[in-house]
Amino acid sequence: MIERIADRIVESLILSHTIEIEDVSVYQYGFEIMLSTIVSILIALILGIALHCVAAATAFLTMFIILRSVGGGYHAPTYLQCNLLFAFVTAVVLLSYKFVPIAQFTVLHYSILFFSIIVAIAYAPVENANKPLSIVQKKYGRFLSVALTVLLALLSCLLEILILSPYSILIDMTVLVVSVSMYVTDTTRGGE
Repeated sequence: MIERIADRIVESLILSHTIEIEDVSVYQYGFEIMLSTIVSILIALILGIALHCVAAATAFLTMFIILRSVGGGYHAPTYLQCNLLFAFVTAVVLLSYKFVPIAQFTVLHYSILFFSIIVAIAYAPVENANKPLSIVQKKYGRFLSVALTVLLALLSCLLEILILSPYSILIDMTVLVVSVSMYVTDTTRGGE
């Protein structure tokens, strides 16, 4: 569906002589990415509204986008599968934030953060077959991914220790889903 909408937009731009025929593939890809991003934002906001936690949904989306952009991870073969997987992941994270008691989360809290830091060190950035990375990009991506994961882990620990905030769970679950996404990817590992 996203491909068809992007296709129609590009066709109308060609018919109006706004873009050249040789630039079609670039515009097609750009519109597909833009539309997919809009769908992801809508998914997060709709789930945030439904669960009465729009601020948490916004925080999750922000952390998720930043971590995924530097660390990479699993890419579904179709936009539909990508959006369904994202909706599932977002629902799990937000439901954990809303309903898991922070006082009973301590052991799992430290296990999640330890796992996430180890995965970032070992695998970040995960290279996509459609977007190969240079050696410099791999080193920079790994550094950024590990640094962001450690900073979020420290913030989560402070929130958990000082005020027992459910945002600690939100941070933990976000770094966990990004780490699992890196870990399960079969493509070339950036951390090598």
